[in-house]
Amino acid sequence: MAPHPDPAQSPNRSRRLLPWILGGVCALIAIVVVLVLVAGAVWYFALRQTPEDVIEEYLEAWSSADCETFEEITTEKFQGEDFTCEGWSSDIEQQEDDGLEFEDEIVSSEVDGDRATVRVTETMTDGSDVSEGAFDCLLVRQDGSWLLDDIEIVQEMEEV
Repeated sequence: MAPHPDPAQSPNRSRRLLPWILGGVCALIAIVVVLVLVAGAVWYFALRQTPEDVIEEYLEAWSSADCETFEEITTEKFQGEDFTCEGWSSDIEQQEDDGLEFEDEIVSSEVDGDRATVRVTETMTDGSDVSEGAFDCLLVRQDGSWLLDDIEIVQEMEEV
């Protein structure tokens, strides 16, 4: 008498399970691909740094005398040859000692390849005197990051 084959080991069962196994593997690969695409889209549209973000950081670094951030978001050209955190902080302290207060607002932004221009209006209060002006922040993209490279005055400060 011939032994009966174990139904769990039957070749027909293996052939029946193969499509399910392949389907599961394909579904898993598809899920991973979708997750990677979604993560990439979120980074690209929501988390990547824009020129406006850099100028917001610059203005915040100035108001809080955060030299580390200032150095991270500006080019060496912008900082200048004689740049030191001590000198930079001293300039900010002097403005505070003089009673100057600044309020800045980003009003426009334009990107052209690896260069960007962000227009900022500034209101300066010196006691009861109020002046307004505007300047363009010129940024360059280096190694995928935007850096402040120069500032051009567009409208000199005028009393209002």
